[in-house]
Amino acid sequence: MNQAIRKLSGLLVLPVLLAALLFLPVRANAEEVHYECSADLPVSVELNGNHDEQFHVTIDLAEGMDETTPLPDEAADGLLIAGDASDTFHNFHFTKPGDYSYVVKQEIGNTAYMSYDDTVYTVTIRVTNADNGGLQSEIWATTDDDPNTKVSKLAFLNTYAPPTPTPAPTDEHPDIAEGIANGTWGSTPTPKPATGAVPQTSDNLPLTALIVVLVVAAAAVVVLVVLRKRNHKEEGPQQ
Repeated sequence: MNQAIRKLSGLLVLPVLLAALLFLPVRANAEEVHYECSADLPVSVELNGNHDEQFHVTIDLAEGMDETTPLPDEAADGLLIAGDASDTFHNFHFTKPGDYSYVVKQEIGNTAYMSYDDTVYTVTIRVTNADNGGLQSEIWATTDDDPNTKVSKLAFLNTYAPPTPTPAPTDEHPDIAEGIANGTWGSTPTPKPATGAVPQTSDNLPLTALIVVLVVAAAAVVVLVVLRKRNHKEEGPQQ
């Protein structure tokens, strides 16, 4: 009787063990699905001046990273960011710990009078094990100019400085411009005699001397007339 019970117990334990073995891989796979993390990388562009250009910011793998390194959704086309605005490289997806490095820079455009920020950022995303059994990420960046100093944000500063328009000079001699326009500039002007003035002749005799001569001539005429009358009176009785 005891032997039969033991055999029956052994038969019952065997299916339980088989079931346990079958469910263990499923549980392990379920835990591996959660062993991952994602990260986002914001970028901003500042602009001194006023212009409606959109600035092109790109991201590439840093030197030494293999082609399996996760890239964001916008890696193929980059970001187009207006002045004094920001955007984000989304969804870096990681499934194992490690340091992942990227290069972020702004493409130099060809807008006249625009100075483009040529800073090149090297971004590091460090993925480590989290306390909850998953993964967590930490992000920092450095610049080519100062690779030993970490920066907390990626920002590009551009400047638009067109030349100030020069105001048109005020025409202080509008008569000259008018003369040039009608073709009279440079020609000798025709003098206009003053109203009531005696027209000038070609003689160089002064006007005062001319008046004196006229007065003297008139007086001489008067004297001659008087003398003639007198002579006629004296000669009259002798006939």
